Amino acid sequence: MISLVIPVYNEANQVEETINLATKTLNNIGEDFEIIAVNDGSSDTSAAILAGINNPKLTVLHHKINTGYSSSLKTGIRHSKGEIIAITDADGTYPVNELAGLFEHMKKTDADMVIGARTKQGAKIPLVRKPAKAIIALLANSLTGVKIPDNNSGLRIFRKDLCEQFWHLYPERFSFTITITLAALTNGYLVEFVPIDYYKRSGKSSMSSGFNGIKNFMNFIGLIIRIVTYFRPLRFFIWPSLLLLIGGIAIAISTIVTDRNISDAGLLLIVTGVQVGLFGLLADVIVRQSKVHIPHTKSTHQNDQ
Repeated sequence: MISLVIPVYNEANQVEETINLATKTLNNIGEDFEIIAVNDGSSDTSAAILAGINNPKLTVLHHKINTGYSSSLKTGIRHSKGEIIAITDADGTYPVNELAGLFEHMKKTDADMVIGARTKQGAKIPLVRKPAKAIIALLANSLTGVKIPDNNSGLRIFRKDLCEQFWHLYPERFSFTITITLAALTNGYLVEFVPIDYYKRSGKSSMSSGFNGIKNFMNFIGLIIRIVTYFRPLRFFIWPSLLLLIGGIAIAISTIVTDRNISDAGLLLIVTGVQVGLFGLLADVIVRQSKVHIPHTKSTHQNDQ
């Protein structure tokens, strides 16, 4: 059974169309399914519109106050009955009809998660988001050792047991998608990426504007570092260790040549670099010993078709 979870917050203009298209798409897949819409304390007419939709496959849940995107997804997943979870946004930016292709790709590859990567030529990523997305992607790729086409796409399908394994890591606001992506990639799960379109949002998004945009960008950076240090600490600590060692050796060589003596600063940097590296190595050993389940031995790869 497939459970499609749709967070809804002030999406009166698009939510009914999104649910109708999702119902049509899931009907065509031929699998039993349910749609769970989570009204996250909307202040517009979203709740009334949801109440007026006559759809036997639809379940509507309500938050009394706005608790965040991730919180809405977690509420929907908690109430889901399917062993396969799909998610999409209610604002019409994602091509919901692509869910059929994602599900087919999951069956074909036996993947644990299939992500709709917003990499098609026609995908309309807001210009203001592109620099931040590039920096986040560079950091995530470097620390995970995997080329990730789209860290936080909101159109994806994954196995419920994968999601439940990392439940304690999911935040309440906007970071559910990037958290589950990084957690899966750093724990041996098979994650596939399928190119999709991405449409221009009809309303205004608060996520990438003004102070909220800066705040969310910094939160994403902190989250990437936290997830990688949680699962692969050596990948994070090796960089400051190498920089300290290189700096210390450079200063030591310079003072040997000029003063025929090794400076205290050079020795301090070298010792600190070694200590940071050993700390990362120790943390990595502890993490590897604590893992009790590695679901796949297949390597993660991108579908470029």
